[in-house]
Amino acid sequence: MSEVAVQGYREDLKKSFKSKMEANMARYYNFIHEWWSYECREFEFKKIKRGTRYYKPDFYLLQKNRYIEIKGYFRRVDKIKLRRFKKFYPEEFSRLRFVIPDKYAKSKANGEMIAFLLDDLKVKFEDIESYEEIKKKFKYYISNWE
Repeated sequence: MSEVAVQGYREDLKKSFKSKMEANMARYYNFIHEWWSYECREFEFKKIKRGTRYYKPDFYLLQKNRYIEIKGYFRRVDKIKLRRFKKFYPEEFSRLRFVIPDKYAKSKANGEMIAFLLDDLKVKFEDIESYEEIKKKFKYYISNWE
């Protein structure tokens, strides 16, 4: 998916991002005057000795006291991190929201993403944002949208 690719420095944001989605969400947060930090906190799973031992949410929204995870798809390691984050940091997990490509899409891949979030992590559907909906509403108003 082209929205996921293109890691690198964004001159307009004066910061490097891992994907177009992340960079565009930073632009969106700026547009709506939401103060944000990118990958500002790393959570360690201290009881885990091997494998996935850390998780770093993509954004922290200061005014809302909320973490944001931007995902184009869930790899196995992503699912492990999120399950561990929920287990070891339940309070912080309760403040985590997700942005996925299109929460209304009828594709198999989208269905698997939604199933993981709703059934496995027990995330509420309203705590999932659709990147496609944000893009449709704002891309023509936000400078440098990719």
